[in-house]
Amino acid sequence: MGPLTTPEPTLHWRNIPDEALIAVDTVVLVYFLERHPQYYPAAKTLFQRIEEGSLHAVMASLVLTELLVPAYREQATPVATHLIDVLQGFPHLKIVPLSNDIAILAARLRARYGLRTPDAIHVATALHEQCSGLVTNDLELLRVQSELTIWTGCE
Repeated sequence: MGPLTTPEPTLHWRNIPDEALIAVDTVVLVYFLERHPQYYPAAKTLFQRIEEGSLHAVMASLVLTELLVPAYREQATPVATHLIDVLQGFPHLKIVPLSNDIAILAARLRARYGLRTPDAIHVATALHEQCSGLVTNDLELLRVQSELTIWTGCE
């Protein structure tokens, strides 16, 4: 089966039900950390909900790789170390390492939906951890809605 067409976004971040276990894509953390002018308020609310425990979250360890590149590129090792410490100690957020099972599932998703490898790893991690859905703003991931709920910040 080839890639599916991308449906219109329907589920906004603010509609994530309490007590849900969610996966968080890298872009959501970027919005939060860089105080994105449009998406920061929604990202801040999301991370407050995770911190207080009304949501529980997972993220693929790949998120660390993607987030740390700018700090290491700037040779800002203390910044990178601080970010690692914050994420590893963030309440109700689990960092999931890439396992063989996740890698195999990511390959299947990549083949079926035409996803890029990083996106396939994020989705596979969410499915492996039995998340209710994935929070992102990557509209390409709407292709996998038959597998997993996708919440976006897009209106």
